[in-house]
Amino acid sequence: MNFRDQLVKDVQSVFMNSNEFAEVHTVTTFTDEARKAGQLDRKLPMIVEKFTLDGRPIQSADGVSAHNAIIHIDPKILAYTPRVGQNFYLDFLLYKVMGVSNDTGVLKIVLQANGVRP
Repeated sequence: MNFRDQLVKDVQSVFMNSNEFAEVHTVTTFTDEARKAGQLDRKLPMIVEKFTLDGRPIQSADGVSAHNAIIHIDPKILAYTPRVGQNFYLDFLLYKVMGVSNDTGVLKIVLQANGVRP
């Protein structure tokens, strides 16, 4: 097994493991396939970084809303790749997708709260 393959394996078994680093958050999907399967709201393991409007990190706390967020999630679990400009519901809050990339088997999604200036 080469280094990249081992890294992908570690990402899946350690970083995306909710018993290790990942936290479980709710993603709401409004696709036709999700509606038919009855899976509009899904609880998925992911790593979320939250930021204020001026770019400072937010400590996680109930009732605190972030203006910007970066999600790190296994693309196989999310089951689709969001597009830039698309709406994205994270923990029942509406965000707009500002960027998407796939690095070492992890989908990185940059979000901005809907209606908030950059």
